[in-house]
Amino acid sequence: MGRVKLEIKRIENTTNRQVTFSKRRNGLIKKAYELSILCDIDIALIMFSPSGRLNHFSGRRRIEDVFTRFINLPDQERDKYVLNMQFSMPCKIQ
Repeated sequence: MGRVKLEIKRIENTTNRQVTFSKRRNGLIKKAYELSILCDIDIALIMFSPSGRLNHFSGRRRIEDVFTRFINLPDQERDKYVLNMQFSMPCKIQ
């Protein structure tokens, strides 16, 4: 028997939402790590769990250095990236 295709929508039950986050968090961090190694990129990942706890990951460079690099982009170029993220993401950035 194969896996069931999960509909991507908000999990209403708070306990189930926390469990799903906990299970998927490590997979997401693993993918970010693999991408940073395979493609020799700087990567920073920040997540807040449903309970409000901070989780973060950075590749070879400190997370502060990656964000500083982004912040130091010229305004026009940085705004272009933020706009692209808003239009390519299936949910709103708040």
